[in-house]
Amino acid sequence: MNMKVSVIIPAYNIEDYIGKCLDSVLAQDIDQNQLEIIVVDDGSTDKTGDIIDEYASMHDNIRPIHKENAGVSAARNDGIAAASGEYIFFFDGDDFQEKETCRELVEIAERESADAVIYGYHRYEDGKVYETNYPRFDKKIYEGKSIIKEVMPAFIGLSNKDVNNWIAGKPDALYVENPALWRILCKKSVITGNTLLFDKTLKVGEDTCFISEYLSCCNKVYVQQKCYYYLVTRSTSAIYRYEREPFSKLEGKKKLNDARERLVNRIKDRAGVDVTKTFAGTIVMSAVEVAFRLSEKDDKHSRKERYAAYRSFVDDDRVRKLIKNFKIGKGSLVKRVPFIMLKNGWYGLLFIATEMLHVVGYEFKR
Repeated sequence: MNMKVSVIIPAYNIEDYIGKCLDSVLAQDIDQNQLEIIVVDDGSTDKTGDIIDEYASMHDNIRPIHKENAGVSAARNDGIAAASGEYIFFFDGDDFQEKETCRELVEIAERESADAVIYGYHRYEDGKVYETNYPRFDKKIYEGKSIIKEVMPAFIGLSNKDVNNWIAGKPDALYVENPALWRILCKKSVITGNTLLFDKTLKVGEDTCFISEYLSCCNKVYVQQKCYYYLVTRSTSAIYRYEREPFSKLEGKKKLNDARERLVNRIKDRAGVDVTKTFAGTIVMSAVEVAFRLSEKDDKHSRKERYAAYRSFVDDDRVRKLIKNFKIGKGSLVKRVPFIMLKNGWYGLLFIATEMLHVVGYEFKR
């Protein structure tokens, strides 16, 4: 008998967290015979694998998969291949959920005949919630082309209009919905019917590409204004380290540019829509952000190496084209100046300018 729900959990060196995550899923108020929990141990070197096996020995609906380390994308792909559920949740092994998560969201999907249900989440640290995030959409139901035009852009990135709204000082101009897979209920038939897989070349941003393409394949999306998920903040997570390592962040952005190009082509072939404009502002903003990150003094890399790394980003023909097409709006001169430098190809001057900002203690914040 096929399971109604498959929960896919990638796990890598999270021995202090995986138990609480599994307890949370096992506590779901859904028939446990209709729930399978696929835990992919991605080559952990701590006790994560042992803990997973211990839980599996006590619960028949936990299916452990042990493999050599290949990254979260490959782990999730293995989970998809093993899943037998009609509905799929992608949870992270260091987080936890409300007990009614699976039941209520599946009930909504079936009642509304929805291919996806988007929901809210809490940020959680040191035993307490410090931020609550509800989905920011105007409607509950989106169908057909409105999904690509109104829902998907909220996840994939910033448009040029968003960046200009920021320059003009409009509040929340750079807001983007968190594109994490743990905040959306998926249908396996949509995933397998469109041969959707996670991009194994990406260490970060794989969620953005997958959720964007998944939504582009949906006929109906429902937005649930309730928070079910607890995102646990920890300093050892991959995204935490990524945000603090400029060279790693640069490589991640470059690979994400490649992945976005593939995504654009797939959506164009399937739906006849070019979605480049929905994230064009993200690339332009990144050209400023990367300059600021790499211009900061770094004992491991010389100034020449850091500037060469920056040029490797802005010299990409795709990046140059998007910068050229960006029309700078009215607003704060301080905010406009970096984009004026970009538009004129004054990359060295921009790099020097951001170096000076570091000297006076300025912090670049979106």
